[in-house]
Amino acid sequence: MPGIRHTFEADLHRVDEILLRMCELAGEAAGDATASLAACDVALAQRVIDGDPAIDALHHELEERLLHIIARRAPVATDLRMLLAALRVGADLERMGDLARHVAKLVRMRYPRPVAPGDSRALVLDMGSVAVRLAALTHALLESHDIGLVNELIGVDDRLDHLHRTLLSSLLEPDWEHGVEPAVDLTLIARFYERYGDHTVTIAHQVQFIVTGSLPEPRPREVAGPARQKIVVPR
Repeated sequence: MPGIRHTFEADLHRVDEILLRMCELAGEAAGDATASLAACDVALAQRVIDGDPAIDALHHELEERLLHIIARRAPVATDLRMLLAALRVGADLERMGDLARHVAKLVRMRYPRPVAPGDSRALVLDMGSVAVRLAALTHALLESHDIGLVNELIGVDDRLDHLHRTLLSSLLEPDWEHGVEPAVDLTLIARFYERYGDHTVTIAHQVQFIVTGSLPEPRPREVAGPARQKIVVPR
């Protein structure tokens, strides 16, 4: 039996490795996509697009490994909770990579025109910077399982939501002078970054589920950032 448990622990270690690597790649993709947007760097945008299959491949390996572990080990209780949470986290990380790719594809599509003209550029770059910060916090949370980081991550995501609302409001101002197409592009990019942040919050809640066995109550969608539920960290 000790040998079986040792093999199981080795399987879990590989699962952790895959999740951490996916998170690293998703964070790098967000950073590079934002940099490509800032500089109208189509080569860097293409690198983000070309790098996305690496995240997809890791996600596929993760799913195959997790399903194999569940079928072979028939885990229960804490072990099963951990594996199911890992399956959900992997899906969120894969989607984060996709969202960064979407930003890069818009940069490539509009080149050489900047995707974020005028004052909108600063807001978009702030959103990208916050997204990269969220990826770093997510990595730290996945590595440490320190759920004291969950509230910090949620607070940073509230900042991203605020930037999202500010950018959308700016597109409706009478002095917006850049036309319809840039407004549509910026609406999409703002949504991509906002959803990227939402996925990190979902991951944070899954880590909470692993550690405590419970998830927070669903937050009404119409309630804005500051009212977002926070967790009480057990002492």
